[in-house]
Amino acid sequence: MRRLPLPRLWLALSIFAATLCAGEAPLRASKPEVKKEIVTVIEAQLAAFRAGDAARAHTFAAAELRAQKPLAAFAAIVEQSYPEIWRSERAEFGIVRDDGARATVTVQVFAKDNAAAYDYTLTRETAGWRIIGVLRHPPRKAGKA
Repeated sequence: MRRLPLPRLWLALSIFAATLCAGEAPLRASKPEVKKEIVTVIEAQLAAFRAGDAARAHTFAAAELRAQKPLAAFAAIVEQSYPEIWRSERAEFGIVRDDGARATVTVQVFAKDNAAAYDYTLTRETAGWRIIGVLRHPPRKAGKA
């Protein structure tokens, strides 16, 4: 049996304990219909950016995010800080996880010359799933595994 190194074990236990203490249900692999809804929202936002329609892309952001970042600020942030999303050509989706109210998925987004992994966090609103946050990992060259 393989054991985790002690620092990793403590980190894993700390994260687990924090989740329990916070009273949040753990995220589990999403059911196919939920996964489809979440992927559809992210793909629609990417397609809007691809078409140069930042206003449409903004509609896929959560209400809280839209209130904090009006359209012009939102577009500027995405263009400057998330270049692969701004100029995406395609995306590959990892495992979608949710608890019914929030969801996460890592998406590998490919632009012409670069690719980067993004951790998306979504929240369920009356209108459906909406993107509440995106965390960019360091970029990699397109075609590299």
